[in-house]
Amino acid sequence: MLEAADIAVSPEAAVQTWLLAVLATGLFVLALAPVAAAAAAMLGALVAGPLWIHLSRARRDRRAADAVPVILEASATEMRSGATVEGAIEAIVAGGGPLASDLQRVLARVGLGARLGDALATWAAESDVAGVRAAAGSLALAVEVGGPSAGALDGLASSLRARQGALAEARALSAQARISAVVVGAGPLGYLMLAALTDPGATGRLFSTRVGQVCLVAGLLLEALGALWMRHLLGVRP
Repeated sequence: MLEAADIAVSPEAAVQTWLLAVLATGLFVLALAPVAAAAAAMLGALVAGPLWIHLSRARRDRRAADAVPVILEASATEMRSGATVEGAIEAIVAGGGPLASDLQRVLARVGLGARLGDALATWAAESDVAGVRAAAGSLALAVEVGGPSAGALDGLASSLRARQGALAEARALSAQARISAVVVGAGPLGYLMLAALTDPGATGRLFSTRVGQVCLVAGLLLEALGALWMRHLLGVRP
């Protein structure tokens, strides 16, 4: 999940930071509100960490998709200078980048005896990143054609970059709607927390009575369903 969200920390450090944040939240709320409110705040913080990482799970794929045109252009440049497709891939791996590890596996398969075209096909089958299938196919074709395919690689890179630009524009145009959805969805939870901190007696029935607990659970479930529905409506689908 951390890799998919493009968060460069170890799982151990992420868990430590997450649990410390949960503890700090509970202690802060406990100093101002009853134990029940502190428990609810800790539960919210406990859920918030994995939820935030889950909502950010496509960040790495977007960064990798932006790198596909760069790989194609770099391959075309290397091939114009006389390098083979394998040599171009080696140069790209040496330079690093979001897809360097994927291309390193392609070279590893070639080193074990696979044909470069077959290794590229395996890469396309394994990856869900947008544009990888087209890039792998074009590079496999370049293995057979050679230097004259450099222009086609540049053309495909331009096409993929235009596609990524269209998706980025769609995300930008929907940014206001997404922010509005967050504000509308977080409003009731924020009001509940504010009421618990400023007037614990007003929210005591939510935690101390059966009817209040049922209402609290029902409200949280409706909040979750509303968040999922708004995410479905605002999702940018390639």
